Amino acid sequence: MNNSRALVIVIFFFVIFIMLGIRLFNIQVVEHERYKRIAVRQQEDSLRIKAERGVIKDRNNEVLAYTKDDVSFIAYTPMIKSEEKIEKIADKFSKVFGNPKEHYKRLLKSDKKHIYIVKKAPKEKALQLNDFVVDGLIKQEDYTRIYPYGSLASHLIGFADIQNSGITGIEKYYDDYLTGVDGLIYAERDVLGRIISIKDDLSRTPEPGCNIQLTIDKNYQRILEEALHHGLAEFKGKSAIGIIMNPNSGEILAMANSPDFEPENYNKYPNSVRRNIALTDPYEPGSTIKAVIMSMLLEEQLVTPNEKLDTENGVFSYRRVKIRDTHRYDKLTVQEIFEHSSNIGMAKLSERVSDNKFYRYLRDFGFGNLSSIDLPGESSGLLKKPDQYSKVSKAFMSFGYELMVTPLQLISAYSSIINGGTLYKPYVVSRIIKPNGLTVEEFEPIKIRKVISDKTSNRMREFLIGVVEKGTGSEAQLPFVMVGGKTGTSQKLINNKYSAKEYNSSFVGFFPAENPQVVCLILVNSPEVGRYGGLVAAPIFNEVASKIIENNPSLVPKKEKIKRGRQNLDKLVQAINEDVIESEQLISLNIGEPIEENSKQSDEIVNYNFMPNLIHKSKRDAINQLTAIGIEYSVKGSGKVISQSIAAGSEIRNGQICKIECEIKTNESLIKLN
Repeated sequence: MNNSRALVIVIFFFVIFIMLGIRLFNIQVVEHERYKRIAVRQQEDSLRIKAERGVIKDRNNEVLAYTKDDVSFIAYTPMIKSEEKIEKIADKFSKVFGNPKEHYKRLLKSDKKHIYIVKKAPKEKALQLNDFVVDGLIKQEDYTRIYPYGSLASHLIGFADIQNSGITGIEKYYDDYLTGVDGLIYAERDVLGRIISIKDDLSRTPEPGCNIQLTIDKNYQRILEEALHHGLAEFKGKSAIGIIMNPNSGEILAMANSPDFEPENYNKYPNSVRRNIALTDPYEPGSTIKAVIMSMLLEEQLVTPNEKLDTENGVFSYRRVKIRDTHRYDKLTVQEIFEHSSNIGMAKLSERVSDNKFYRYLRDFGFGNLSSIDLPGESSGLLKKPDQYSKVSKAFMSFGYELMVTPLQLISAYSSIINGGTLYKPYVVSRIIKPNGLTVEEFEPIKIRKVISDKTSNRMREFLIGVVEKGTGSEAQLPFVMVGGKTGTSQKLINNKYSAKEYNSSFVGFFPAENPQVVCLILVNSPEVGRYGGLVAAPIFNEVASKIIENNPSLVPKKEKIKRGRQNLDKLVQAINEDVIESEQLISLNIGEPIEENSKQSDEIVNYNFMPNLIHKSKRDAINQLTAIGIEYSVKGSGKVISQSIAAGSEIRNGQICKIECEIKTNESLIKLN
């Protein structure tokens, strides 16, 4: 009996031994790599140290965005179990940061492995804890992006999110340069999780990102933004855009949208406010396009300044469409047509240019193309090809309808008109610099093409001076410097119908006129007061130019008051002379389909996160909506939308391209007015 019991015990222990052997074999041989990884994770730990994001400066080294070196304190709770440690940490943090001790005790007793005790503590507070060392308490650099001038240049600079990743503007476009290389600390721990040593061979120190120097002048930027804010308040507009450029290089000196936003609190603003509409939203430019048309006419020697044309006493029946000048002139010279912004005169002159040449010049001036500025979200606008022209297209394009341009495209074209004829690529970054001061890349002006001759450019400067001195732009006059420029007022297309109440009012001006150093575009959306470019945008330009000259006296070293004759135009006459065509005469200006006379203004609210329903919308409305939500697109056909590749209501993802197909309509159908 005893032998049997002993045998059972021996067999039992033998089986246990066999099972242990199998288990050990399984751990040490079969699953060796798995358990090795577990052991390494228990004995070794890594901590990521964030790299400091690069600084953004203006052309004069004024800091516009930088990273504040805050510190976060993290508790590794498996090492902080004793009441003694918890009491010690809670007491110290309560004294430094002012919160009750119980607050920190609750945090330290959490079931989570890593707990933030304090997130983004100011450096001066963190310094008080430099000598405070407790096993399991980790100090980590935790940077905060700071924009010291608040909303200044917010649309151009953009913003970085809580992860310090660039989302819009310069922050996004140059994110790879601005983002540094994070550091790593590898530590070896014992079985209780306590740090034994730091592995220097595996650890690395963080490398800060590169610094970006802009072409922007902070003072010009502030002047522009203040003038836009004042203008919106005075003229009661919905929004405004301003761009200041060096016409001889393509450098952007200031770029602003109003209303603006605070980059540090970007999440409090909708996408529609954060979007840089100076780049993203094309519009019909109205009579500001006349400088481009007149340039091509002069370049091709199709006109002479003193040639007289019949301007039909203000009403002209052109291919069954009435074109009107709201101020009646019997005859005008070519130069007077430009100065008084005669739509009839420009429509007649445009017929002298062949369709293909007309299109080629507009393309050469940069319309219908991306300018390739170093900012994200740019639109190419909308420029018809000659085979898409109706019988009236060219005439209406000559005074700023049936094409859509961005403010950036327009100011770039004006720069080429006044600088001797060279189109430059616009740019906003002059240098990329390493933290040690070495230049990574330096950007120089890039000439795209010669569009017109020096002779034509000189003549156009004279024409543009005439607009300010004798025509619709007299509100832009300055007492000590000659100014040139052009006004523009275009009715807005709302729900496929031109509004009789809402306008885009604009002015593009430059100074000193004899040697242009600064060109400035002002565009005001739907002003209730004044309404016309000469009465709204030109005074805003005047404020900008006056303050720039005051800020930079070297632009006008000799302040000698300009002697002028008696002004023939007061504000009322300017309003009459402005280049506005009556809304009922615009029924053929649409691109792709006739306008429905009885259509009502849309109350549709755009959701920038989901795909809208484009079916049955006009091609133009569809393009405007896709541009508004910031999605790339391709278009086939020219009538109403009959299909879209991204279903309505679908959530929009980055990088998507929406393909829309429209009905095909013949050119003949575009000119039927009955």
